[in-house]
Amino acid sequence: MKSLAAAGVVLLAACQDQATPPVTTAAPTAVAPKPAAVAKPAAPPVMKAGKLTVMDVTTLFPRQQAGTVLLYDARPGFVAGFGKIPGAISWPKNDFDARISQSEAEIRAAKSAGKPVVIYCTDAACPDARAVAEKLAARGHDISILDGGFATWKEAGLPTE
Repeated sequence: MKSLAAAGVVLLAACQDQATPPVTTAAPTAVAPKPAAVAKPAAPPVMKAGKLTVMDVTTLFPRQQAGTVLLYDARPGFVAGFGKIPGAISWPKNDFDARISQSEAEIRAAKSAGKPVVIYCTDAACPDARAVAEKLAARGHDISILDGGFATWKEAGLPTE
């Protein structure tokens, strides 16, 4: 305890010994300039997500017939061999990464021409069209999914190839 008490006295004395510095009449010294701020690299632009909508067969059919839609078939390639919507481009979900650069060029061209982009799958329970559509929407594209997929198209008696 004695050493702590003695240390406290020394600290207290040290604090008391610090007086206000005397006023000097010496010329002021120059202050060194602050270093220039280093520019941080610009953050990459934030990509705005596109819209994801659903299109029904009665809306898609006239557009498909007029050629005013970009249509992707997200089913596996061998399934499309059993029938597809005429004019649809095969883009299986598992080929997304391999085809994205080519497909984005097609999507930009379709957008410039005022054509909606529609993706379909086998039926309403098939998740492949939604998976591709969500990836494209995340990249800033407005995408529609065919409500009910190829099954709804076929049930409506619409043409297939």
